[in-house]
Amino acid sequence: MKAVTNNTAFAKEKARSGYKKTKLGWIPEDWNYDVIKGFINQLNGFAFKSDEFNQESKGTRLCRGINITKGNLRFDEKNEMFWVNSNKINVEKYLLEDGDIVISMDGSLVGRNYSIVEKEYLPLLLVQRVARLRTTFKMSQHFLLHWISSSYFLRYVDSVKTSSGIPHISAKDINNFKIAIPPLPEQQKIASILNIWDKAIAAQEQLIAQKQALKKGLMQQLLTGKKRFAGFTEEWEEVRLKDIANFRRGSFPQPYGLAKWYDDDNGMPFVQVYDVADNMRLKTKTKRKISALAQDQSVFVKKGTVVLTIQGSIGRIAITQYDAYVDRTLLIFKDYKLPIDTVFFTYVVELLFEREKQIAPGGTIKTITKEKLSNFKLLLPSIEEQKVISKTLKAFEKEITNLKEVLLSIKKQKQGLMQQLLTGERRVKV
Repeated sequence: MKAVTNNTAFAKEKARSGYKKTKLGWIPEDWNYDVIKGFINQLNGFAFKSDEFNQESKGTRLCRGINITKGNLRFDEKNEMFWVNSNKINVEKYLLEDGDIVISMDGSLVGRNYSIVEKEYLPLLLVQRVARLRTTFKMSQHFLLHWISSSYFLRYVDSVKTSSGIPHISAKDINNFKIAIPPLPEQQKIASILNIWDKAIAAQEQLIAQKQALKKGLMQQLLTGKKRFAGFTEEWEEVRLKDIANFRRGSFPQPYGLAKWYDDDNGMPFVQVYDVADNMRLKTKTKRKISALAQDQSVFVKKGTVVLTIQGSIGRIAITQYDAYVDRTLLIFKDYKLPIDTVFFTYVVELLFEREKQIAPGGTIKTITKEKLSNFKLLLPSIEEQKVISKTLKAFEKEITNLKEVLLSIKKQKQGLMQQLLTGERRVKV
């Protein structure tokens, strides 16, 4: 959502019949521009003792910052905690209710993680560093939620949060957030319209998740030979990675961080772990560009080269879609000793690392040596069957990409409408 203060349709007018000028911009005369303090009951969470937490579903579930994502609450076996009132503390006022808004008050995503509480999560206790907003009869809860989800709120949070230590906002900061406030019936109508768009977004996200799950299952079957295409009966060969490809690490001049190694205006793309996306491609632009001085001490790869992250977020793989230089935290597959379809090879290595992560302690591969990587074993069909498999998976991936593009379009349309409705530029009939 663009900054409502940059509302060009209003900014060009010095005056408009039926509207008044505020720091927010032009809003209808019958609307108020005020802090939300007088329209909400705000509460900060309680400092429950961590030694009284448990994960055995005994006691009352806790709502901590880790449980709040952008628009949703998330509870699973890794982050779900319960509290047992062993000291008979009266915490009744910290019990959340259906429709309450909760916001994370600290951390790198301060103000960006918010959710509305639903019945399925109750009973639920509010923990410190989380704020609860409960509206009075003067304001629609969902109308307020749309303001909290706006980029206007994010910019406000960034302007008031602490700049040293862990980013943090206070109860006073939240109470002093100013918004345009229409009469209650109009608030409810605006919230109802925007809720319809939210449902469309949620439905599209669910469709994408379903398609991704189907793709994952299809990969498991096709890349292991459990499902074969008609006409292919030849046995697959188990081959070690070192017998399939020649590979080497990238490089970068030492020490890291010197300004002379970078040229973000005129340099060449420099691929680091951060630049490998989760769709077997590099991000559209690399975070940094490498200078001409540093290029002689790095490794150049042409478009279409397979690269694999081997430090940090290990196991992310991509086929480069542009020429670039590659950091030492990635492995470069230079050429192949056997007939290989690179798309098939990329899918197989991705699946290989998924399996390795499942058996690794804590579900994470922290380090990987060239020796261990060299001895990883893959099942390899004929080049003809590889191509059929990769074509099938690429078609599936394209379908998911198209669904994501539709989702992005829906979100953009909602943002534009949201700006118009929350500022009164577009009025609704009540």
